[in-house]
Amino acid sequence: MAALTVFVIAVLAIFLICVQLKFQSIRKEIRAKEAELDKVGIPSMILQNINAYFLLIDRDFVVSDTNYYSLNGLSAPVDGTIKRVGDLLHCRNAIAAGECGKHEQCKFCCVRTNISKAFRDKTDFKKLDASMRLLSEDEKKVIPCDVSVSGTYLEIGGEDYMVLTVYDVTELRNMQRLLTIEKEHSISVEKLQSAFISNMSHEVRTPLNAIVGFSGLIVSAASEEEKKVYADIITENNERLLRLVNDIFDLSQIEAGAVNFQYSEFDANDLLRELEGVFRMKMNGQSAVKLVCEAQVQPIMLYSEQQRIIQVVTNLLHNAMKFTESGEIRFGCHMEGTEDVRFYVSDTGIGIPEEEQDKIFSRFIKLDREVQGTGLGLALSQTIIKNLGGSLGVDSELDKGSTFWFILPQGIQQKIQGMNPPLDKK
Repeated sequence: MAALTVFVIAVLAIFLICVQLKFQSIRKEIRAKEAELDKVGIPSMILQNINAYFLLIDRDFVVSDTNYYSLNGLSAPVDGTIKRVGDLLHCRNAIAAGECGKHEQCKFCCVRTNISKAFRDKTDFKKLDASMRLLSEDEKKVIPCDVSVSGTYLEIGGEDYMVLTVYDVTELRNMQRLLTIEKEHSISVEKLQSAFISNMSHEVRTPLNAIVGFSGLIVSAASEEEKKVYADIITENNERLLRLVNDIFDLSQIEAGAVNFQYSEFDANDLLRELEGVFRMKMNGQSAVKLVCEAQVQPIMLYSEQQRIIQVVTNLLHNAMKFTESGEIRFGCHMEGTEDVRFYVSDTGIGIPEEEQDKIFSRFIKLDREVQGTGLGLALSQTIIKNLGGSLGVDSELDKGSTFWFILPQGIQQKIQGMNPPLDKK
């Protein structure tokens, strides 16, 4: 009986040992699987919480994988919808053209050009600063922003891919600009939160980013044709930035009374013919718009500030070009009464609503924020004309066109008397 008891106890002990060993084995397997799942889940958690977009794209800019949806709390499409970079990020040009890469401005996009070059050379690029204009989810609001973009080239299964890292650095760049201006000019941050910053910051950085970006690309361009395209883009943005700086400087100098107007006698028709030659070259790409100079054969002599009048007419012609897609732009001058000369620039563009016409001569006012410009040109032109003793105005009808005009004293009598026309110091 004792032997049987010992045997049963021994069997039970062996059974318990086996069960314990099996339990420990299962426990190890569970822990190993948990550790494996944790390792897989860590990158996913990082991608869902990091303040940057990651996009895996192919040569056609089609997005294969991204953290865009998880980062924004959205459901990824399950119907196989193909989204390109611009479509996914709601690029204004992509939405307008119906597809990323189809808009005429896409060839001037510094980010797109760098990505294409990186695919071609099978290389990477780092921290490319760019300005973008994105649309809100409802596509009703344009959102300007600054981004820093990096690209890493990959070859997966014999196919070319690239991982894009897109950081939104808008707030950082705005703060840097504010701090720089405050340091250089000892201006408080509160005073910088003005219409000037909100209207000017994007207009300044857009040409600057294009100049810097394409200056780097032109060095490693693959062909002379590619170099010429980049050089033309740089030149265009140089001119845009220079006009902006000159407008700001001129407006401040004139209002401070620090500018001496240089009066001389000249034929207004010669001035118009000179501008006709310049703007015909500028409008080579606008074949749908006809430029008509209505200069007269009979001289119209003025005694005034010739260069400033050229500046005003040039500004009015630039505005007409920006808002006229078809039809014609006419400009000229004629006598108004016996002592005044009337200049005009007339277009067949989009026109200006009657309730908005008084606003356009105020500083930093842009009725269409998506059109290039600072909102300073008309304010500066009005200041110049007032200081020359004249007046500037507009006649416009929505969807039919606008005519901007200004009237100046002929000034001949003042020349005879040996004095300049009186300046308007208002």
